[in-house]
Amino acid sequence: MARDAVIPALRKTGPLVALDLVTSLAALAVLVALGVSAPSGVHPLFYFGLIFVGGAAFGLLISGVIVSSARGRQPTSPQADTQFFAGVRRGVLAMWLCALVSGGFGVLILLAIAGGRGSTPVGAGPMATVLTLAVLLVACAVVTSVVVRRAVPKR
Repeated sequence: MARDAVIPALRKTGPLVALDLVTSLAALAVLVALGVSAPSGVHPLFYFGLIFVGGAAFGLLISGVIVSSARGRQPTSPQADTQFFAGVRRGVLAMWLCALVSGGFGVLILLAIAGGRGSTPVGAGPMATVLTLAVLLVACAVVTSVVVRRAVPKR
């Protein structure tokens, strides 16, 4: 009974999966471009901030892959379906937490070096871009987590 209700609800998440995958891949491309184009005297922690925000993008990418694999699942035995969809719920929640923590650490590192002294400033444009990307990635992960956890029952 539960698997009949879960699979149609997950099939409607196609635009959400596409948004997750495109957003995460575009964010990774922007972060790599910012890292490559950073001035030579930039604070070394700037790269760690980019890496942490990239971790949020990676968490969103994995979340999109989890939902994509759940959308294509064919019904099998009720017990196997229950375990699979419980794993989907836990996986999406874990990737949301990963994106939140990783993006938060990245933002904190970037804000710490922006107010620091003794290093070449990165500039307002790249800093605003990275902070906006972090917020966007966490927001997409929250939406994915909420939508999938509502579509998939706890059983």
